[in-house]
Order: sequence, then C-alpha cells, then structure tokens
Amino acid sequence: TAGAIDQRFGFLEVPLELEYRVMDKRFGVNVIGGFSTFFLNNNEIYADIDGTSTLIGEATNISGTSFSANFGLGMDYSLSKQWNINLEPTFKYQVNTFNNTSGNFRPFFIGVYTGLSFKF
Repeated sequence: TAGAIDQRFGFLEVPLELEYRVMDKRFGVNVIGGFSTFFLNNNEIYADIDGTSTLIGEATNISGTSFSANFGLGMDYSLSKQWNINLEPTFKYQVNTFNNTSGNFRPFFIGVYTGLSFKF
C-alpha cells in the first residue's frame, strides 16, 4: 500500500510597516519596510493512505512565534481626488520559523498586494 504524508501549517500575521513616498504625482511610488510577527495557528500532519486521511500528529520544529523582515515597493495611480488604485509587490524573509532542519532551509514569501482606496 502506497501512502503520503501531508503537512499543514498556518500563521496569523501581524505586520508593522512604514512607507516612504518617493514620487508624489498622479502616479506615486513608495518604498516599504518593516517586520511581521507570525503566530502559529495550525500545525497538523496527516497520513494519506488509499484515499483516507488520518491525523497522526504535529511538527515539533515550528516555532509558535516567529518574525519576518519585510521589503516592498508600492505603486499607486490616482483615478480622481478620492479614488486610487495600488499595487505593492513585497518580499518577506522569515526568521526563526523553523528549528532543527536538515540543510540550508531559508523560508520567504513573495506577495503582490493590490487594492482600490477611497478617501473621504
């Protein structure tokens, strides 16, 4: 019988970031820097055998609280005095998330955040 191991983990992220406005025209550019604190809120390991998934435990090498260094570039475009559309590609380098790993494991996130804002 063939089987597989499925590991599921998740975090609640609390970011603290600062933005510095580099260009303030109809098209704006911001440099973003800061850090995030991550709180582990899901840590499960399942054995999947013949289509049946069974919870077998949790990983012991994931920190309950960890951090990341965040760097990004924010771009926005003014549609009017009240409406802006934005795009923020961000790199988040995780620190102390995992311990006792084999090899040189350095986790990171690359995210692209978008939105539409209304000022009143």
